[in-house]
Amino acid sequence: MSNNNKIILGLLALTIVFSAPHASQAQETPTTQPAQAVTAEQAPQAPKAPIVIEADNLSFSDETGDIRAEGNVVITNQGQKVEAELVNGNTKLSEIWINDEAQFSQPDSHLTGHHTLYNYKLKTGSMENVKGKIGRKYVAGDIINIYPEQYVIDRGSTTNCPAKVPDYHVSADKIEIWPGDQMIAYNAKFWIGNKVIFSLPRYRQSIGEGGESSFPRIGYDSEQGIYIKQHIDYPLTNRLSAYANLDYYTKADFKPSFGIIQREENYSIGVAQGHFLDDDDNWIKKEPEFKLTYHPRQLGRMPVSYSFTAIYGKWTDDDKTSWHQEYELYFRHNPIKLNDTMNLYLGTGIEHIRESYDNSSQNIFKFDATVDKKWSERFNTWVGYHYTKNNETLFEYDSDDLSRELVSGFTYKIDKMNTIGVSHSYDLDNKRVEDVDYTWYRNLHCWQAAITYRAERDQIKFDISTTRW
Repeated sequence: MSNNNKIILGLLALTIVFSAPHASQAQETPTTQPAQAVTAEQAPQAPKAPIVIEADNLSFSDETGDIRAEGNVVITNQGQKVEAELVNGNTKLSEIWINDEAQFSQPDSHLTGHHTLYNYKLKTGSMENVKGKIGRKYVAGDIINIYPEQYVIDRGSTTNCPAKVPDYHVSADKIEIWPGDQMIAYNAKFWIGNKVIFSLPRYRQSIGEGGESSFPRIGYDSEQGIYIKQHIDYPLTNRLSAYANLDYYTKADFKPSFGIIQREENYSIGVAQGHFLDDDDNWIKKEPEFKLTYHPRQLGRMPVSYSFTAIYGKWTDDDKTSWHQEYELYFRHNPIKLNDTMNLYLGTGIEHIRESYDNSSQNIFKFDATVDKKWSERFNTWVGYHYTKNNETLFEYDSDDLSRELVSGFTYKIDKMNTIGVSHSYDLDNKRVEDVDYTWYRNLHCWQAAITYRAERDQIKFDISTTRW
């Protein structure tokens, strides 16, 4: 169909479409106009955020506020889009309704469903028999209710697996999703294939960076043996959760940890107890540990953010027990764009540690600089310098091994299923290679596997898990 036959009608917020006209402006008798008859001269003056309707045919009544758009209908407003074949609405109610299939999309979602009702003024609505995507999650449900900052799905499911029949998913009576923040599911069942592996009356998951899935992970570590790990997060309120990490290693045996955490917008505070393992295979037992984390925040108008962490707790390893205090303030500069494919990352901070075991107190100063380069869609490289002054701490757990470290590496994507990577760590003080890690990443469709060989330590690590949530 040519542009001449398609109707494009830009209507102003709080004027003709999705807002009630003033009584003195309404006509005495209803008028129904074919869309072709509406001209720019007849429309009100342009608003800051117009609602735009595209349709093959459009009719509008001044008196009742009723509208009808038919044929290839597209409605857009402030990043939101509705697409359908037939749309009815009312300007006095600021609402549209669609009986047949419709698509609703905005920056954080794309949904398809039936019996759609949406209010453009309140930015609320609902859809039935819905499927689609919210953030990185594929969702489906009998009904979805849309709110300005939240989605609520009744009798629905969610997964990160895009297959028509997903390898794994969570089903629940109700699922609440805050995009980029968290998800809470009620009467949740966890499925692998068509089998329920376990269920929880309530389940919470962070869906921001670093969010963990509750589906089991399996793997192998030369030092710890074969392991099975499972993370469970049980919401007590929208912000307060109890959690447990149920980890079993054939060499280290059962090493669980658990805690309670309050997650707020700017900070989180919690208490944890149990066994913890760092990336260098150092164990620590916390009995318990209290932790306050102030999330990264912009420093005024400067291109710098800062974060703060405070820890107090009883730490125990194979040799000693100490009441451990740790306070860290760290500053990060926003990425500095050197060119279209290269960025510089800078950071610096100070950490203060106190130990009751030997009444020690030390200040640790840190500086980090890293440059990454994207040579192509497949090939990435990086090089970095890390400086840590006074890095000799009482516990090896989660400590910086080197005072002055030069790191470098690359990843190369062979094809859509396979990626290889190499990372290199060099001790500048002792002039020797500290670590060289070779990793093969394998995309298993809805699962992912990583095999790493740590050459300097002659260690192998293998991990398989669901696609990161």
